[in-house]
Amino acid sequence: MKKPVGLLIIFGIIFGAVVIVGPKLFNDIHSLLFVLGGATGYSLIKSKKGSCVKNIGDGGVYFGWLGTLIGFISIAGERFDVWGDVDKLGPALAVAMLTIFYGYLLKLLAITFE
Repeated sequence: MKKPVGLLIIFGIIFGAVVIVGPKLFNDIHSLLFVLGGATGYSLIKSKKGSCVKNIGDGGVYFGWLGTLIGFISIAGERFDVWGDVDKLGPALAVAMLTIFYGYLLKLLAITFE
């Protein structure tokens, strides 16, 4: 009973923060697919019997950080012509950091179902 209550409290706090900041800032399908796909692949590579959920959570965190590094590299490498343009740089950095957010949300879910 503790885990579901703990998860409800955690997601309530996160939901409140998202609503205050603005939900549209937290929606990026490419970032989400990157983290979910990477977590699934990581779980298949690690494939220890009985630890699939834990591996997916760990993979979510790893691929969250990898996605952010890829985002920072693409911004610094002028892939999207945002370097020096403050109006474009802020949203680009926000999208780059979404993968970390998604990765840790996946890890929280995995901890609950472990």
